[in-house]
Amino acid sequence: MSTPQLVVPLSDADTLAQKLLAVGNSLKPVDDANYYFFEVLRELLDAAIKNFTELRRGYVTDSLNLIARASRNLLELTVFTKYVLKSGANARRFGDDRLVDGCELIIALRDLERYYDSSAPTPGLDDALRRMEDQKAAENVTATSHLETSVLAREVGMEQEFRSMNRVSSKLVHPTAWSTLAENAGRSSYPEAKDLLFATGIAYVSQIYIAVRDYNRAHGMLPLL
Repeated sequence: MSTPQLVVPLSDADTLAQKLLAVGNSLKPVDDANYYFFEVLRELLDAAIKNFTELRRGYVTDSLNLIARASRNLLELTVFTKYVLKSGANARRFGDDRLVDGCELIIALRDLERYYDSSAPTPGLDDALRRMEDQKAAENVTATSHLETSVLAREVGMEQEFRSMNRVSSKLVHPTAWSTLAENAGRSSYPEAKDLLFATGIAYVSQIYIAVRDYNRAHGMLPLL
């Protein structure tokens, strides 16, 4: 019996990743006023490269959980990248979300601490939240809740793809009944998921590469109005 062929050969995937890295290295800020746009895109591409590395490692080591996690992350990064490329306002809003996320994270930890002991002082978390809020004020960040990826997916024309693939990958990333009981070989398993999610992750790397490459050729790192 012949050995099944990988839908996307590792050599082709590696070549694509190198192209994405080259595009990232070619990006140059236009001026100080628009440096934020360059910086946001640079970080998104860096995250895409890191998740490609994890996707590849998951395939080589036969870790379906790792493949699913990296594929889902690349889906979200594709949505974020397309959202940022639509306008400078989107890029700023996405950048602002790091502070919104930070505040939400600290508040959640503080709430948990107070749940276990309502009278317990939380000076460390209080100070961290105060500094985060001061930074929001310094950067004129007015958002009070984080961006929902599903909403952004709708804005960039990826609503159905996000809904479907996020559900598929989440079933494997989290310890669901299926991932716990049916991931290994057996009548209820789905061994093709490994190749499918690897190929899907590579498709998202390709979308990010093409979107940023074409935008940079047309506009450089000047955000759209």
